[in-house]
Amino acid sequence: MFGRRMRICWILVIIFAVLNLCVSVHAAEIQAVVDRTQIGPGESLELTVSVKGGEGTVDVSSIRDFKVLSGGTSTSVQIINGRMSREVNNTYTLIPLKEGRLVIPPLTVMTDKTPQKTEEIVVTVTPRTQEKTDSEEVFAEGKVSNSSPYEGEPILYTFKLFNAVQITNARLQKPEFSGFTANEVENSRKTYRTVMNGREYNVTDLTILLVPLGAGPKTIDPGILECDLVRRQTTRRSPFGMMDDPFFGQNKLEPRVIRTEPLSITVKPLPPFNGKGQFSGLVGAFQIQSEVDKTTLNVGESATLSVTVSGTGNIMDAAAPEIAIPDAFKSYKDAPQDNIQPGVNGYTGKKVFRTALVPLKEGQYTLEPIVFNFFDVSSGQYQTRRTAPVSITVQPSKEKDKLEVYSPPASEVKPLKKNVEFTGRDILPLKEDMNALETQKTLSTAWFWALLLAPALLCLGVKVYLTRTTKNDDPSRLMAKRADQALKDACKPDVSAEEFLTCLSRSLISILLSKAGVKGESLTYIEAESILKSTGFSEADASSATRLIERIDSARFSGQEMDSRSRETFLSETRELVRKIS
Repeated sequence: MFGRRMRICWILVIIFAVLNLCVSVHAAEIQAVVDRTQIGPGESLELTVSVKGGEGTVDVSSIRDFKVLSGGTSTSVQIINGRMSREVNNTYTLIPLKEGRLVIPPLTVMTDKTPQKTEEIVVTVTPRTQEKTDSEEVFAEGKVSNSSPYEGEPILYTFKLFNAVQITNARLQKPEFSGFTANEVENSRKTYRTVMNGREYNVTDLTILLVPLGAGPKTIDPGILECDLVRRQTTRRSPFGMMDDPFFGQNKLEPRVIRTEPLSITVKPLPPFNGKGQFSGLVGAFQIQSEVDKTTLNVGESATLSVTVSGTGNIMDAAAPEIAIPDAFKSYKDAPQDNIQPGVNGYTGKKVFRTALVPLKEGQYTLEPIVFNFFDVSSGQYQTRRTAPVSITVQPSKEKDKLEVYSPPASEVKPLKKNVEFTGRDILPLKEDMNALETQKTLSTAWFWALLLAPALLCLGVKVYLTRTTKNDDPSRLMAKRADQALKDACKPDVSAEEFLTCLSRSLISILLSKAGVKGESLTYIEAESILKSTGFSEADASSATRLIERIDSARFSGQEMDSRSRETFLSETRELVRKIS
């Protein structure tokens, strides 16, 4: 009796605990907080949206005053006195798009198909107190070559990064260029030095070619650069008595978010077109020409008419011009061919339209000039270009058609009628005697066991194949292979200094990730040191490896010139470290 009561008590306790867990899971609470409500120019803040007691989907599309970068999601679970407390934190990095009083509006969070709202948060962004070139160590600028272009007129957007101190881990997020087509100009990245207000800066330029898609006011969002400022700290003296020896110094990384100012562009509409023919839609400076590969041909032969549109502007939008082809020709259009390159003067190149012409009858024919209209931005007026007329002589065909005359059968001939006769038994079974039911050949014992075991052997072979394939996808093997390949690329004779340092950095990061058994592309210095310590390396070896990665990154992002001796030093140290970690 006592045992029965104990069992009933335990059942009630379990039911009560389960009910508490269910209630705690479904009672979701939401909250939005920021790490600070007042920031300075170029700074960012962190927004955390917490969902307690459940899960939720956060909608941040209503945030207009900030650039939103997702920081990931973390989950924590606690059980205290039989109650489970579960909290999901969604973090976001907010970069202000302007100065003054900015608002994070109430955000909608969907929890169990029920929308909930967070509270409004106000953030103050203090204005700049002086010119940025007087005090800032790192800043960026965004400029356009023309702030009031015509619709369809290409313009240049240039992102400039100025840094007076060494930076590393630079990650650029380009503007979205809403309302424009964007294409980075090839070989436009360049690095040089300049002096502003008595201070020397390293300048990095990036040029992007834009074409406005429509008329009216447009805004280019800020370009955002996340980087770390390298602060050198001397922790000990060199054995030779020299201060600030780079080998014995320790770098401290200071995270920084740099952004450009938003740019306002006013796109002017094109004036009405009142000329003859049709407007091609091209804006810029263009020429047109036409030619035929054969001006004398026979009936049935083919000639090719080529029309070439060349110049500078939005030439990639060129469509096939209207061509007046005489009715005595059949025409077959070919796919256009283009050779267009984006450059500092816009899109430059040519587009060729080819049409095959096949004459149907002899005679003398003339292809009328092709009228080509475009808008010239230099004069602000429409311009017309015409091709020269083309004369084509069509001669009679060399081969006469052979006509075959069809004669119907004579009416006197009558078809012969014949009675139906049984001519064979081909639709009957092939074997009609009793021997057809007998087995002509018996199955041997070896073949019986072979056919019986065939499915099992097939499954075994598939398993072996999948096992070997899985081994090939092992993260440790792949990352180790990537590290070896990066070292080989660094040893190529024609590799540039920047590519050389990038290969060394990729090799070190890959071998560290191989040791951790994961795939990836980047590591922080703290993560690299932690991986080495967790895999049995001493603190001195881990610190030495981290310093080597820091030195490579510093030389890589600072634009440091690399002589043969510096290359050999970096390469030998990297090889030794990769060998030791492997």
